[in-house]
Amino acid sequence: MRRLSANYIYPINKPPLKNGIVEISDDGKVQTIIDTKGELKESRNLEFYNGVITPGFVNTHCHLELSRLKGELKQNTGLPNFLKEIVNYRKQGNSKDSFKAIELYDGLMKQKGIVAIGDISNTDLTITTKINSKIYYHSFIEAIGLGANFDKVLEVNRKLFNGFLNNNLSASIVPHAPYSVSKELFQRIKEFAETNNSIISIHNQESDSERQFFMNKSGGLVETFSKIGIDLNQWKPTGKNSIESIIDWLPKNNNIIFVHNTFSKKEDVDLVNDKVQNAYWCLCPLSNLYIENKLPDFDIFNQFSDNVTLGTDSLASNTTLSILDEMKTIVKNYNKIDFEKLLRWGTLNGAKALQIDKKFGSIEKGKTPGLNLISNFDFEKMQITDKSEVKVLA
Repeated sequence: MRRLSANYIYPINKPPLKNGIVEISDDGKVQTIIDTKGELKESRNLEFYNGVITPGFVNTHCHLELSRLKGELKQNTGLPNFLKEIVNYRKQGNSKDSFKAIELYDGLMKQKGIVAIGDISNTDLTITTKINSKIYYHSFIEAIGLGANFDKVLEVNRKLFNGFLNNNLSASIVPHAPYSVSKELFQRIKEFAETNNSIISIHNQESDSERQFFMNKSGGLVETFSKIGIDLNQWKPTGKNSIESIIDWLPKNNNIIFVHNTFSKKEDVDLVNDKVQNAYWCLCPLSNLYIENKLPDFDIFNQFSDNVTLGTDSLASNTTLSILDEMKTIVKNYNKIDFEKLLRWGTLNGAKALQIDKKFGSIEKGKTPGLNLISNFDFEKMQITDKSEVKVLA
């Protein structure tokens, strides 16, 4: 049994506790949370830390298999050029460096206080690491295809999906993005998700070129598809933006994580929330800056705070895989959010989106959420700072 205390404990499911105490078993399960009313007395075997204790972080969007691309792709080139570079990378095949990078950054994410991840998987590269990892993973098997061979695409995805399940790893089959999946393939994914009650993840409105593509078949995506050999002769623009065009092709009752949302407007979010029962909005600000040099409209998502989550994206589009660094970026660019709400984005909301909130996301009796210490905390403003650091306590 361990007894831990700090200047504040943030359970998430209740207000922060000044000088609170959390008791955990040797395997990290929360036994008791004690509200000392701020009056902490000397106690035997009590570990006291300067800073705030939080649950472990939940990263709802990552591409672990792209880890060896750190520093390889230029910044601020825009999504179409970024996609072209990713396609070229995949054509090169995998190497020992890929496996080494995957192992390395799985361990580093654990050191950065991440306990659970929604991870995009296009291959089986990460299976061995995930089997042995101390992090919980839900793998999103991405389907990509605009052509008529949608049944073959789904067959390949099913084999990969079964490969994860056969190793007792949680997984779903999901659409990559509105602009990379045909209506027929969307329909197959929808049927599969409804049958299996799967969690869906989809890249959403990450670039204005996505809107141009659907409105009138113009913009950078058209140029990129031409360069990488994708035939768009049969593809017809809808005259509407991307989310309006595909929203009815998604399941209505499944958890759906819309990722990036860099160019989303209030009416887009309202449309999705009206059509989808359990919509979550994953923000990856450092990746948005890396690719498009633009951030989402945080004012919009602050209004739907119970359904906002955080992600890191990949090292192809980020310099770090740290939820704390994503939080710092939001605070630096948006001063209207308090730490308690922001922390919920990086913990409990993500756990709910991945349907693991019975174990992760909040410091509650019976859960094993992991415990992080955030130091260099501004107690006057009750907010993290550029110098804040995370240390894993349990």
